[in-house]
Formats: sequence, C-alpha cells, structure tokens
Amino acid sequence: MKKILKVLAQTFTLTVVAALIGLLFNLVRPAGLQLVAMAAYDIYQDCPEISKEASPVKVVHLEKDLLPFTIIDARPVTDFLNAHLPGARSITYDPIRPMEESLLEELKALGPNRILVYGDMEIDSGRLMAGELSSSGLLGVRYIQGGFEAWVKSGGLTQAGGEQ
Repeated sequence: MKKILKVLAQTFTLTVVAALIGLLFNLVRPAGLQLVAMAAYDIYQDCPEISKEASPVKVVHLEKDLLPFTIIDARPVTDFLNAHLPGARSITYDPIRPMEESLLEELKALGPNRILVYGDMEIDSGRLMAGELSSSGLLGVRYIQGGFEAWVKSGGLTQAGGEQ
C-alpha cells in the first residue's frame, strides 16, 4: 500500500511540475497561447432537419399508391418508350450536363418527399440522378434500389410509349 501511495505522489508531483513549466513558458513567450478564448468559437453548425442525401428504397418497401409522387425515369428515352412505370416522366440522366434550373424549380415546388427516381443498373442512373437532385436542394428524394430491373422482377406494372 505504501508503494502505491508513493507512486501516486510521484505521479501527481511530476504532473504539477510539468503543468507549471508549461504555464511559465507560455507566459514568457511573446505570442503565448491563449488559455481562455476571447470570443466564441465559430465551429458549430446547425444540424439539417431533413437529409440532403437521396435515400434508397427497395421495391418491396414502396408505397402501394405512387400517385402522390413525381416518378422520374433516368434511363435513355428509347428505354422509357419501350417500357416504364405508369405515370413516370422521362428525364434522361446526363452526368456531363447540369439539370435545367427551370426543371429544378418545378421539382422544388412539389415540396419535400415527393420525388421518386429510377434508372438502369448499367451506370446506376437512378441513384446518380437522385443524388444530383438532392445536392441541388430538393429534400427527401428517393431512388429505387436496383432500378427498373428490380421493379420488373418484383412484378410491378409497366407501360410503353407515352410522353417524355
């Protein structure tokens, strides 16, 4: 027990001596470090209420009624004309060209949680477009995991032709 107390006393003494040496050194330095902040630190940011990242959703977890959503088909127009989800709108994803501002404003006007995107699995166009929409300020954008192929495999209804 005496040994333990002796070790603790030595440790405490060394800690106090080291702290005092550091404080003295800081005092004599021309540009010593501030021990207390003179102003509030400007490092805190508010947490976002709704994530700005697109969320994946599996076909089995989709709502039964998709009418309240604007469904965007990110595949090429030819694929859209061959078959697409009922009520979908064709907006081909182009990673090189930014989306038109008028389109973004139109989609923002729908409000949060109203956009559902799907695409092809070749380049994962649905996920990429959903991410671009989210980073453009749309909130609650979701994309179908597995794209159009997952929709078809699950037995989801499709239609051909239609307006782009």
